[in-house]
Amino acid sequence: MFVILAFGFVALGTSAYFAVRPSRWHEGFVRWMSRALLWAILTGICSDAATVFAFVSGPIDEASRTRLAFEGLAESLSPGIVGFAFLAIVAMLTAVGRRRLDVRAS
Repeated sequence: MFVILAFGFVALGTSAYFAVRPSRWHEGFVRWMSRALLWAILTGICSDAATVFAFVSGPIDEASRTRLAFEGLAESLSPGIVGFAFLAIVAMLTAVGRRRLDVRAS
């Protein structure tokens, strides 16, 4: 989750800068930071899900196995919730910068 937060704040800061002062030089960096954030999100979800599956396959009673699996998988989606919220805001700010860049070029 710390990697997602770090990548998210870097992408957010860069996209905000791009929205205020659009430049083709910054657009590529925002694009690749967004991709890095996407892969970090998927890695976080997979890592959390693997931990849940390893736990529920261990010695626990059968009555609570399903409940624990569903609760664990629900918690495993936390990286996605945080990360995709970052990506949505980054995309919106990048769209603003892209629009300002297009207006300047025409």
